[in-house]
Amino acid sequence: MRDLTDDVALMRLAFDALRASGANPDRVLKRLGLADGVLPSGRYPHMAQVLFWKAAAEECGEEHVGLHLAQHLPAFHGLLLEYMFLSSETFGDGLRHALRYVRLLSDGLSAKLEVDGEVATLVLGMSAQVPRHFPEMLAGAVIRMFSALTEGDFIPQQVQFMHAQAAPTERYQQAYGCPVAFEQSRYSLIFAASVLQKASRHAAPELLQMHESMARRQLAEVERLDLVRKVRDLIAELLVDSGATLEQVAARLNMPARRLRERLAVAGVRFNDLITDYRCRLAKDLLLNTDERIEVIVERTGFSEPSTFYRAFKRWVGETPVEFRRRGRLPKAQ
Repeated sequence: MRDLTDDVALMRLAFDALRASGANPDRVLKRLGLADGVLPSGRYPHMAQVLFWKAAAEECGEEHVGLHLAQHLPAFHGLLLEYMFLSSETFGDGLRHALRYVRLLSDGLSAKLEVDGEVATLVLGMSAQVPRHFPEMLAGAVIRMFSALTEGDFIPQQVQFMHAQAAPTERYQQAYGCPVAFEQSRYSLIFAASVLQKASRHAAPELLQMHESMARRQLAEVERLDLVRKVRDLIAELLVDSGATLEQVAARLNMPARRLRERLAVAGVRFNDLITDYRCRLAKDLLLNTDERIEVIVERTGFSEPSTFYRAFKRWVGETPVEFRRRGRLPKAQ
């Protein structure tokens, strides 16, 4: 779960629903430590959802907050994947196009479409470890969006959840308009396969091509950030044993060192810069927030000699480690 991230677009869905339900999204942001009340851009750790849903439930005063928000979501959210649906020839074409890029929304989604005769199943493939509120809200968002895209022809037959039933049956029926099954092997949405043939009134091949081009670029950026994050995590892990060479990190990623260097170059970073950045941040944290001796910090940041560490730190920060620690611990002026 550590490596998984979600796009902030998923959080925006929930914030739109919070606002529509009469709750105050700004107070949820403050509970999450975002005192300026501004939703950040980019991606955030998947496990941050635990904190978000706890804050949202408290703000709404609603135990079943995912179900609650599912009923307040707008039909469309301005997502690139929605435009891909609209510009495709049919609903089924749009769904297949969109599924190629579902990682743009979340690493926790490994969605796929299965068709067996007259029955279609959209498998959302989320981990059972995510808070139940996320799949419960997402199911409502998908149903509402699919209904709008097909002008009401999309009618869910069943929603399948991996978690156990938590809310009364009527709450689920009210949110989704269909039966719900619990403790299943995967998160899925079952519907009539015939709706896949529903033609889109907004079909435009040239727009679809443009939307796919944009999606490919965004996916490449997600993969770039993913690689950099994995390398940073391995640097942190290997430095504990005074390692973290390019060859060691490449071996842990099951790729040749040359290939890793090339991929990092494409991502716009150098391995040595990632090492330096991590050592600098770790050294600052240890100096300011612990009483570790300098000799211990030297070892933990992967240096073999104190003198080498001192020279590097002076180059990074402009002052010695001792000066940095002393200045950082001076009483703040009132």
